Amino acid sequence: MCRIHGYFGADLAPTALDAARDAQLAGGPDQQHSVRGDRWGLGCNRLAIQDPAHGRQPFTNTDGSVHAVFNGEIYNFRAIREELAAHGVRVAGDSDGSVLVPYYELHGDRFTDRLDGMYAIALVDLRGAPRLKLWCDPLAVKSLYYAADGPGVVFASEPAGLTALRSTPSALDPLAVDHYLNWQCLPPGSSWLAGVSTLGPGEGLVHDGERLTVRRPPVPLPPVAPRAEPAGSVGGVPGGPPDAEHTPEGLRALLTREVEQMSLQTAPVAVQVSGGLDSAVLATLLARRRPDVTGFHVTHEGSHATDEESYAREAAAHAGIPLEVVEIREAELPELIPAMVAALGTPNATPHALSAYVLFREIHRSGFRVCFTGDGADEQFGGYRRYSTALAAPDPDRTDPTDPTDRTDRADPAGRTDRRAWTAWADRYLDRLSLLPYDAYRRLCTPGFRALADSGANSRERARRLLARPAPSRLEQLLEFDRSYKLPGLNLRKLDQLAMAHAVEGRVPYCQPSVTRFARGTPDALKVAGSRRKGILWDAGAPLIPRAVRDRPKQPFTFPVGAFLRPGGKLWDFVMDVLARPRLCAAGILDAEAVRAVLTEHADGRDHARLLWGLMVLELSLP
Repeated sequence: MCRIHGYFGADLAPTALDAARDAQLAGGPDQQHSVRGDRWGLGCNRLAIQDPAHGRQPFTNTDGSVHAVFNGEIYNFRAIREELAAHGVRVAGDSDGSVLVPYYELHGDRFTDRLDGMYAIALVDLRGAPRLKLWCDPLAVKSLYYAADGPGVVFASEPAGLTALRSTPSALDPLAVDHYLNWQCLPPGSSWLAGVSTLGPGEGLVHDGERLTVRRPPVPLPPVAPRAEPAGSVGGVPGGPPDAEHTPEGLRALLTREVEQMSLQTAPVAVQVSGGLDSAVLATLLARRRPDVTGFHVTHEGSHATDEESYAREAAAHAGIPLEVVEIREAELPELIPAMVAALGTPNATPHALSAYVLFREIHRSGFRVCFTGDGADEQFGGYRRYSTALAAPDPDRTDPTDPTDRTDRADPAGRTDRRAWTAWADRYLDRLSLLPYDAYRRLCTPGFRALADSGANSRERARRLLARPAPSRLEQLLEFDRSYKLPGLNLRKLDQLAMAHAVEGRVPYCQPSVTRFARGTPDALKVAGSRRKGILWDAGAPLIPRAVRDRPKQPFTFPVGAFLRPGGKLWDFVMDVLARPRLCAAGILDAEAVRAVLTEHADGRDHARLLWGLMVLELSLP
């Protein structure tokens, strides 16, 4: 796990790589190295986890014609090493990244199709016409920012690293505000800064010194290389392990294999134990695999309806692991919030980002470098209430809306008998994903900014188009939208940036390609049936979790912002100070009177806590 940076096709000062290195030092404190050539350079800050004695980056082939840097983890690296050995290639040590350059030389650009893991890879190939190539894993678990800078391109794992490489100052992209208020984050492909993009799930990029080309991923996900598996397990064939049968038992076996494959390092393991299903399953599977697992849980000062500490303690006790509990105190908030926003790099409106920031800080202080989290389970298997609500909405193509078998809801609305009905349904769903309903958002912005957003394809229109992509069913339409756009932009980018800010690697078994393939192939009724959501995962996890967790209602991992954001409290005073003279109003983006009205209404008892939190984060994120 590392922080990477570099440039290609540009004449940068020798100090540019050093500046990018220093801007990303927290995520790679162990080793910092770089390599430079004619109008190109690659750098890496390493967080050494797998075989610290080997795996020094940048990686280089024997004749110095191919160089690479890499951020992430390749879980099937030992199987790849065996494949390389069969071709007469010996790779020293036991570092996962050491296989990347020879594997690229063996398979060419499609070598990433055979990688099982999370990664952002940058490679300079000097054979023939020199080229820079970038790749991102299938769900964009690892972030990679890039910008065309004059004739060349620069890239980095964090916005701060990219800014250090750019020849011109990075300014705010006003349309990023449109994205943020509609998504609560910046969706894949977008950035907070003008001229800066991110690689989306499964995307690649090639720059030949003159032109930049972005390559879109194939769908469905490509096969992976054979994996090293424990004795007696299935798999080990060129296409990877066979897809599990779509039953609770098949899913449980698949998760067991993934957790085993992802926990091979010698360093001890932390696991976030929220008190819910997803993390409780991981805690038990990890504890069965190794004896050095510790659970971590975040709680909040005072008594709150969202408190989950008792469930977390039940889950940890059932798994047989110790649980460390860290409390966020109200007096700390004015100091914690700016640090969290800085670590995020790009704005994220979810209050639980603060809980995640404190969680990873405590994990780091306790000496851990690897933490497993349950991110992705809801998006893979339909865990959110909004899925049930969307499935219950009338479909204009149904003859009998009360008959669930009478369905022709193939996502593209162009052929529907009533496009307005489809748009209304889609907008209700998208409103649930937004910081505030679309009509209220329009009232919050100035007329000038509304006109700017409407001058091109605004964020809501883009979201409608993405949601309307063809899918086998309405449920899979929703899940694919969330997997491909909402999950990478909101939760996975948050995980990557906040964990690495504390030199901790976040591992996400529910985001593994095999789990995505399993989820895509699982019948809808096994995922969501009426009010029962994520059914197949509940059934798969039942033997692994305590009854208290099985019987409880779903509770998202959160920070109780409503309880703390009350007039006279520390958080209220901090938010009032931040929003007293917001730069977003001075810039003509938000309407000052509308912002004051939101503050007044909240003080008078109308709950705007989530909106005020989001506006505060937005203001603090401005460059």
